[in-house]
Amino acid sequence: MTRLLAALLLVSALVPSGTASATPCPATTHAVGDPFAETVAFGGQTLRPPGDETNTGFGWAVATAHVDGDRCLDVVVGAPYAGDDDQGAVYVFSAGGVQTLTARDPREDAHFGWSLAAADLPGGWVLAVGEPHADDPLTDAGAVHLFSPRGQARLNQESDGMIGNGEVGDMWGWSLAFHGDPARPDLAVGVPYEDDDGTGIQVASGIVDAGTVVVIKDVLSGAPYTTRKWDLGQATKDVPEEAGNRFGWTLAATRIGGVSYLAAGAPLAGPRDAGMVQLWADLSPARAITVPGTTGLGWALAFTGDGRLAMGHPYTKGATGGVHTTTVDGTVTALPVPPQPGQRYGWSLAADGASGLLVGAPDRDGVGAVSASATTPAPAGSVDYGHAVG
Repeated sequence: MTRLLAALLLVSALVPSGTASATPCPATTHAVGDPFAETVAFGGQTLRPPGDETNTGFGWAVATAHVDGDRCLDVVVGAPYAGDDDQGAVYVFSAGGVQTLTARDPREDAHFGWSLAAADLPGGWVLAVGEPHADDPLTDAGAVHLFSPRGQARLNQESDGMIGNGEVGDMWGWSLAFHGDPARPDLAVGVPYEDDDGTGIQVASGIVDAGTVVVIKDVLSGAPYTTRKWDLGQATKDVPEEAGNRFGWTLAATRIGGVSYLAAGAPLAGPRDAGMVQLWADLSPARAITVPGTTGLGWALAFTGDGRLAMGHPYTKGATGGVHTTTVDGTVTALPVPPQPGQRYGWSLAADGASGLLVGAPDRDGVGAVSASATTPAPAGSVDYGHAVG
């Protein structure tokens, strides 16, 4: 069976059936990826690529959602180096087995599965898959794929109604997040390698690798799309837009009291790569967040269940790392950090239950760890445990 046929069959195979799971659901709500060991930990299980394929980057990105229609969470795993030519693949693990997703037109070195966003909708689900190295239409311009019970769609900067132009090295789709009304979600797309070079197609001109954030309104409604776009200078005047800021490196979104919040990281912005995070409320820029003494603030982002925004800065203090949280009204708090230079604490973040937070430190003790209320050591055989949490 070709990858294309498998992808087309998956859309029908994953339409919610409403059938209840016959076995108890795992108590956990999160997955932990270790792409260099080719494993994902979830609910006491160790997930691996089908057929034990190697060198796929399995676990580079992870997400959870109710995809197959039963009451148990399903695990979505990105493997952006899968395939003979690093085309990439995504695997959906559910009670019924494993399904494989690929691009409709798999492309060499495109790295489908580099980024993921998944959401439960009223009566359904939606999954976005980033393919930032896709030559779409130019080298490494990037693309994003949508999967839902309605079918599959491929988006890029040339899609009808999309703001911008696909340029060499933009890497559109590096990061993804669903935002806004859960019944009609927007899709936020991070483009951290886009140059601020004015209108039209340019190459390596203007403010190089400054980055942008794009929001596609009601993305499931289809083309022509309605979009918004910000570079750092348009989002805030508090942090200067400079070459190499990488605005849009990470994204996170939540909804609190009817207000939709979106956050984007620029981990190399500011003096000595201190980093910053931009917050929007209902797509109006609300404030820029900086924290003195950090390196790489905004490398990872996650909203907790109680509405705090967690911001990782894994390169602070000799890559010991750190995490700060902020309320949406601006109260910033530093979280305790287990001491160990080089551990890169705060490399990845994910909400854990009603108010908890998972923090990945993929180089702790040489094999990685994930911290919540207590540090969870890496399982035997780990290499980079905590590279991704979701």
